[in-house]
Amino acid sequence: MLLGCWKGNQFSKQVWRVYIVTWTERKEESASRCHKLTTHINIPRFTPDDIDILVLPEMAFSGYRFKSKDHIKPYLEDAETGTTVRWAKQQAARLNAYVMVGYPQIVKGNPDKYYNSACFVAPSTEILATYQKHFLYETDEAWAEEGPGFMSIDVPDLGKVGLGICMDLNPYRFEAPFTDFEFANFHREQQSSIILCSMAWLGKDASENDSDQSDPSSGSGHDSNGEDDNVQDDDVMEVCNYWCMRLLPIYNDAWANNSIPETSQKIRRSIIFVACNRVGTEGGVTFGGSSSVFVLSNYRPLILDHLKSNEENVLIVKDEVFERTARFLNQ
Repeated sequence: MLLGCWKGNQFSKQVWRVYIVTWTERKEESASRCHKLTTHINIPRFTPDDIDILVLPEMAFSGYRFKSKDHIKPYLEDAETGTTVRWAKQQAARLNAYVMVGYPQIVKGNPDKYYNSACFVAPSTEILATYQKHFLYETDEAWAEEGPGFMSIDVPDLGKVGLGICMDLNPYRFEAPFTDFEFANFHREQQSSIILCSMAWLGKDASENDSDQSDPSSGSGHDSNGEDDNVQDDDVMEVCNYWCMRLLPIYNDAWANNSIPETSQKIRRSIIFVACNRVGTEGGVTFGGSSSVFVLSNYRPLILDHLKSNEENVLIVKDEVFERTARFLNQ
């Protein structure tokens, strides 16, 4: 995914190339899982400096649906030497890129603490952050601890980078008022310039009957057509519209917390939001796909591009898309 970044109403000279990678879940032995899944979607074809940021889904290699601590125990990894983190370091070094990928974490020195986590690794292979999912979905609550809080970190090459995992976008436990917008208000206050979210967001119809969405060949790209495509487009727009709604305070002062100062139109920044979601089915549940890149600016969200609801692919948003978007925002 090629991302251009601009500040205010002007393009910056730096171009960020961000790739979102999604796949259908296939649980295999951990020794070969990383290699097979990433080879399937051709990550090895990318070379150094092709990519600036690589984003993978929530719990990318383990699968997502676990019923208990005992159920997930064989898949747990520590935050420094686990299979997923080692893979992220290898890709970061090979691609000279930042890498974000989710995994189920066990805490050294406290083996009863499990977290739904994501690592964010620098090109130097330094682990810049281990983010632990703050708002848990009911599936997570069967085995995971609640993370300590939302996170936004300063990254010299990128600016202020916010990290999130799926349910973080929703109201806390679906019990908090919808208009609290906890995640969005946090990143508005922190002035995050890029927000990266690894997802295992469910589809509208999460049933075992969606066998076409579990077939990796069923979503082969942007060149298909027909009635199924229209349905998928509707599903994608429904998911994307909801994500944008949950981010309202970032681009619309009227929905922000009163404690956060208003920002004038003149100094409003454009924020990039990246959502990388799972596709296919697991344990009888269908994931919603629809991985997307948005620009949040000037009281409106703009979708630069997205994958289909069942599409296993690498999404590329070319820099000319950003140029057209910048011209549109300047109107």
